[in-house]
Amino acid sequence: MNLFVLGNIAIDKIYYVKKFPFIGETILSTKYIKDFGGKGFNQSISAARIGVNISFWTYLGIDNFKKIITTLEKEEISTKNIFTSDFKNDESIVVVNEKGDNYIISSIKNLCSMDLNFSNNMLKKIKGGDSLLLQGNLKKEITQQTVKLAYKKKVRIFLNASPITYDYLDILPYIDTLIVNENEHKQLTNNNNFNKGNKFFLENGVKNIITTQGKKGIIYSSKNDTFSISSPKVSTLDSTGAGDVFCGSLVAYILKGYDYRVSCEKAIKLASISVTKYGTYLSIPNRDEIADVNNLTN
Repeated sequence: MNLFVLGNIAIDKIYYVKKFPFIGETILSTKYIKDFGGKGFNQSISAARIGVNISFWTYLGIDNFKKIITTLEKEEISTKNIFTSDFKNDESIVVVNEKGDNYIISSIKNLCSMDLNFSNNMLKKIKGGDSLLLQGNLKKEITQQTVKLAYKKKVRIFLNASPITYDYLDILPYIDTLIVNENEHKQLTNNNNFNKGNKFFLENGVKNIITTQGKKGIIYSSKNDTFSISSPKVSTLDSTGAGDVFCGSLVAYILKGYDYRVSCEKAIKLASISVTKYGTYLSIPNRDEIADVNNLTN
């Protein structure tokens, strides 16, 4: 069984500031980090470190090619399905304040070079019993085609609908597990009430909904169960990539046979470790930290 990830790789340029600027204000950063990132990259590594076999499909830019390939190989992620585009890697500008909160602006020119032929080549490799993880930054037609055809092959589909760039209503019936933050939840359901929003998702075919709420934790909902889990209290330095750590870890634990409650508990602990570190790739919990979490929650 493989977890197929169709997603992106980016170069993260992270600026740390005392406070976010006002409109028109120029401020100075207190710290700067350049790191590897991208939702597909982050989630693939988070899942791979837990022991899931990853088939990562992406376009990689012409810059930093060898470093990124070497990094993925070190993480035991096959690079045979990573192809080079004619563009530079996409970039994310990340600004983090003293509370560890951030805002992120990403370019997607390289990501948008993926076409339907690319996703079709991946679909030829995927088979029943495999799982698929996608994020919200792919082009609409690629997401829709990939999800619908994978579903026909009896592939379990996980969607982290972030960022939201279009209406996902057409593909909700094919989604096994939807992972969104509270703002994305409100956008997709057009409802500020989580219970009513979850009812909307369930009525439209989603089997499992997980809403992340940052420091407040997560809410899980399905037709048979609803629960919430609080985030561990930690000193937050940088929340960049924490959502990806949660998502990749969650999917990995589910695929390793844990139920949703235990998977959420483990994943939220790993996400809370990531916010105590600077950077994106640099903040993903290592295998020793994962082993500690596994020992605590087994």
